[in-house]
Amino acid sequence: MKWIWYILTLIIIYFICSARGCTDDEEFAAAREEQYIISIKETVKNVFMSDSLPDHLLKAYEKTAAEKLNDFAEYLKIVSDTSIEFKFRQHALEMAENSFIGGEIEFRDWNRDYPHAGLSKPGFSGSDLLAEGLSCWAKPEQINIRTPYSRTNDSTYTGSLSYYQKWISFSAPDQQVKLSGPVIIDIHLIRTLKPFGEQQLKVWDVHLGDIE
Repeated sequence: MKWIWYILTLIIIYFICSARGCTDDEEFAAAREEQYIISIKETVKNVFMSDSLPDHLLKAYEKTAAEKLNDFAEYLKIVSDTSIEFKFRQHALEMAENSFIGGEIEFRDWNRDYPHAGLSKPGFSGSDLLAEGLSCWAKPEQINIRTPYSRTNDSTYTGSLSYYQKWISFSAPDQQVKLSGPVIIDIHLIRTLKPFGEQQLKVWDVHLGDIE
């Protein structure tokens, strides 16, 4: 998530400010350091841990959802390519599954517009994909917010994205097939407990959902 880079930038600025304060009065420098640390903590709390999210943060998380959709497609590109070493494909499958709420992906829905026959069987799974691979992979294009995030309960916001799929052949990447669409995918913003060192903190995290 790009917000992580924002937080890291704040930390870097903190160290720069600390270096410049070496010649300052020690008490003043200590007070400034304490205030800056409080500021960083508040920024982290507002972005990741707030009980409710203002519109500008919801829009930021919607962009994160679009990025997650692109990342998911890249993971499946690796999984589908049988020329890549199996352990890397297996790890990419785990990353792809972690992109979805509950780790459940409807591979058949994602691949339903696959330009070649062979994915019509019900229950097509990640194991099938690892075993068989695919001759093409799907690149999402023109990703747009179809339904903005709206709150459904104390720990969940839901929305949806629309996108088109361009299928790209591994053997002939210049021969691209752009399919009709758009495809709709649900997106979820869920507040869950995550480990941070010795602590468990409630943070907001983006997940993909059902594909219509």
